[in-house]
Amino acid sequence: MEGFVITETSWAPYIESRGVLEGETFVEEIPHWLIDNLAKIDADRESRSILSARMAAANDLIQPLQDDFDIEEITDEDLVKLKVWKKYRSSLGKTPEREGWPVTPDWPPLP
Repeated sequence: MEGFVITETSWAPYIESRGVLEGETFVEEIPHWLIDNLAKIDADRESRSILSARMAAANDLIQPLQDDFDIEEITDEDLVKLKVWKKYRSSLGKTPEREGWPVTPDWPPLP
């Protein structure tokens, strides 16, 4: 018997000696909804990776400014930078909640 075993998020070729495990379903063809689910999972993973990198970069810029603020040695110019970067980071963190996620994320513009 040729076919596949599928779950909501994966598929594998059917192997008779392995059989169909609990939570799996045997199908002769991989359904389109599963392919769509997998594409969305891949897009989400990639977008989250980009989000993580952008958050790390923002954090790297914010931390020294925040340190200067905390010890009351921040300049007026750096205080403006701190606020702008924090606003960016806040907007960045809300990106997954906005329309288009994860396929076409609405990334906020860099400050």
